[in-house]
Amino acid sequence: MEYENNNPSIINEGNGSYSNPSSHDYSVNEYSDSESSVGKESLIGLLEDLANIDDKDISPLLVSSKINVSQSVQDFGKINEDDIDGAQEHQLPIGNGPKKSAIAPFLEHKYKKDLVLVLLMFTFMIMGSLIYSLFIPNVFLNYVRINFPDEKDIQTKATYYKSFSDSIPYISMFCFGALGGVLSDKFGRKLMFYYGTIMVILDMVSCYVTIRTNNLYYYYVVHSIAGTYNVALAAVYSYIADISEEHAVPYLYSLIGVSLGLGVVLGPVISVASTFHETPQQQLDHLSMSSLYIGCGLVACSLFIIPFLKESLTIAKENHKIRQTKSSSNPFKLIKLIFSANGYVAFVIILYTSISYTEQDVFTTYYYHNELVYNWDGTYNSFYMGGVGILMIIWSLILIPILLKRYSERKLISVGFLVGALTHVSYGFAYNQWIWIGSGIVAAFVPNILYLLQSVISRATPPEIKGSILTGSRAIGSLAGFLGSLAASNIYREFTSGNTIYFPGAAYLVNSIVLFSTFIASLIIWKKYKNPNPLIRKNVKKKIAIIKKSTSLTNISVIN
Repeated sequence: MEYENNNPSIINEGNGSYSNPSSHDYSVNEYSDSESSVGKESLIGLLEDLANIDDKDISPLLVSSKINVSQSVQDFGKINEDDIDGAQEHQLPIGNGPKKSAIAPFLEHKYKKDLVLVLLMFTFMIMGSLIYSLFIPNVFLNYVRINFPDEKDIQTKATYYKSFSDSIPYISMFCFGALGGVLSDKFGRKLMFYYGTIMVILDMVSCYVTIRTNNLYYYYVVHSIAGTYNVALAAVYSYIADISEEHAVPYLYSLIGVSLGLGVVLGPVISVASTFHETPQQQLDHLSMSSLYIGCGLVACSLFIIPFLKESLTIAKENHKIRQTKSSSNPFKLIKLIFSANGYVAFVIILYTSISYTEQDVFTTYYYHNELVYNWDGTYNSFYMGGVGILMIIWSLILIPILLKRYSERKLISVGFLVGALTHVSYGFAYNQWIWIGSGIVAAFVPNILYLLQSVISRATPPEIKGSILTGSRAIGSLAGFLGSLAASNIYREFTSGNTIYFPGAAYLVNSIVLFSTFIASLIIWKKYKNPNPLIRKNVKKKIAIIKKSTSLTNISVIN
């Protein structure tokens, strides 16, 4: 029997038939059971329980025999909906074949070389960008020391200048990021990779010019435009989705977290190592130009990897995953269409904007916060960030794939929001550095929310406009990032300036309320909207495997 579509079937109760998006109608024509009335009722009950299971996974059940199905269904009952909403493995028939490891989707990937290359490119870009981001706070501190030698509160002044560089690039991404998604769907993902990499390099060059001229305007202008480099990061998600089977996307997206973790680990280590040859005066001034050079070189490595990648749109078309590339000349019209045409995707994007907003407090203020409260210098901050990166790798490579075999993406997302809220409370009251470090250990789980949310959005989106939707969601998240960075910087500056009570962790405490509210909202969304593209978890497969041994159907016809 041949099936043309992997979309879940929809039960039409009352006549025992199924309607499927692929226009097939699956009907039970005959039962070979002597107790036909009991068998039919039990069979329909079984099919109702399996209604959301992919038809490739059901296919092993559809074989001919003359065994009563009633006892099997009575023994095993209905399968819980939550069981269906977990990890799916299309490659193996249910109940058969060897156990698959958490990294099996990677090891068995048809385009493994391209997958490795795109992850390697992403890792180099993250490493270089992170070294650069650790360098930027010192640029502003040095600028204030030179231009305002009598300033008593150097850190507050530096935070003020840095708040502009943190927030304005998000506006650029919001305005032009959606257009990048449209171009990505039309001309390919590699174009976005080239663009994003070149933008980061130009950004670093502008920083060098600013340092040499002691003029922030060069940096502000180019850095604001370079904020659109995020289209390259969004294109990484689209690229992986293009060359992969849908059921493998959540696992493969977790490998993006591994790449991010490697970048977070190696970036700070390289940054610290690059300061060993600096003079004491240079270290006192918090400026190590070698960090800037090394960061730029690592990003340039990404540029040299891109030509060796196959274009993922071509691969998708060859595999008949994309029949026709659809695009819109107005990217904002596309964003509007997302919110008006698909309520589920729209609400998931809103959840994405929430995490985009709240993550800004740590990214924007953690360096200055730790220097002020714990007297950490750049080396300590780098080691802390590297430790967090190691934990991110453990979560992304080992723990998240294991959890996806037991729990749905949606459940893990909700748990992530709750963990984020609790760790933000801990950050807020972390007057001791060990409380901060302990909070960071737990919070290393939270970045995985971004990949899981992108996975949910990706699997609920038609392949033809996947790049537009994923990049559009990142553009919308950029607007939230703009507001989040401004809010975090201003709250931190207000509560450390002496104008009000001294409370450096105020921004974290405020965002804990936002995260907890988002946690509640996610539960409401999951309850209101059934997962349109569920996966099948391991414990469900065990139940079905048992049923398979004692249950089968006769004469299942496929009606076009």
